[in-house]
Amino acid sequence: MTTISSYTTTEKIGPKPFFSSSIFVWLILVGYLALVKLVVLPFFPPIEIDSIAAIFSWGAIVSAGSIGLVGLWLADRTGFMPALDPSVSNRQRYWIPLLIGGVIGTVASLLDPITRGTQFIAENMGVASFNTDYPLSLFIYTSGTVVIEAIFRLFLFPVLLWLISYAVLKRRWQEQTFWVLILIFSFLEPLGQLSGQMTPKVMDNFGQFFVTMFLPMLLTNYPMGVAQAYLFRRYGFLASFMVRMGYYIIWHIVYGSLIYPLLNA
Repeated sequence: MTTISSYTTTEKIGPKPFFSSSIFVWLILVGYLALVKLVVLPFFPPIEIDSIAAIFSWGAIVSAGSIGLVGLWLADRTGFMPALDPSVSNRQRYWIPLLIGGVIGTVASLLDPITRGTQFIAENMGVASFNTDYPLSLFIYTSGTVVIEAIFRLFLFPVLLWLISYAVLKRRWQEQTFWVLILIFSFLEPLGQLSGQMTPKVMDNFGQFFVTMFLPMLLTNYPMGVAQAYLFRRYGFLASFMVRMGYYIIWHIVYGSLIYPLLNA
């Protein structure tokens, strides 16, 4: 069986430069997020959904950029594949992850008209839709994922792996430690996103929320989180990022911005 240690050979080569390809790519992505805030958002009405609007505050952008840098600096030193490592093909880095995310987004989009979970959330949060409108959604979901990735993957997994496997266990059981971290902490993102939707009105109808929104999101977002963490370590963080892009293209842009308004007209 192929192990993580067998393909993360870069950690054995020697000292790593501070400004690696991962950090270079990350700064470009954070710059894109800042550009969307400065150049794109002023041309559109204010974002109605508070949890999405918060991502585009300067505090969130600076914080996400900073913790992402810390996480990627540690990732380069704990066996994660660099973002642009030449041993990783474009198929592995971009196309397979994009397809994985697209399939998960398609499953979520097929479940929602059955459960009507997003309609329940929108009605109880007092907004027209769970999603931002097109064409703003093109920019919101391709840039806002920078903050999500920083919190739930780029910082979380390298820091915890370094603390447990490197600092405490002295580089032993790295693969086992990493898989334990994946299986436990991949719950955080769906739980974190759902917590932002738990308004008092939603909680008054918790049973409906649990069946129509909580379970479908856990069914799709938990395996996606596991896949993203695995691909981050094996093929670099751009592979994880592309899973998220594939998911957002289908779930938020195609379904959320284009199909959902027609279904709920």
